[in-house]
Amino acid sequence: MEIRVSDDRIVGLRDGEPVGWVDFEVADGVARLFHTEVLPTMRNSGTGTELVVAVLEWFRDNTTHRIVGVCPFIPVVITRHPEFAELTTR
Repeated sequence: MEIRVSDDRIVGLRDGEPVGWVDFEVADGVARLFHTEVLPTMRNSGTGTELVVAVLEWFRDNTTHRIVGVCPFIPVVITRHPEFAELTTR
């Protein structure tokens, strides 16, 4: 999944078309991921998980921010993908 990052939203793209987004804010070295949304036609297809994994990869590879999953889906994905657990404690 390709992603596009702005100041407060990361949009997931497939074939250049948006499929969902994660709203966030960064303050004091902490990225709070507030809300995850996928298009209704993409729900229950794994797209949400794919989007969150792409977002976590981006934060891991491009920042030193600690991740706080305010959206309840974020911790679920981190539990299923323990390779991202260190993002919650750095």
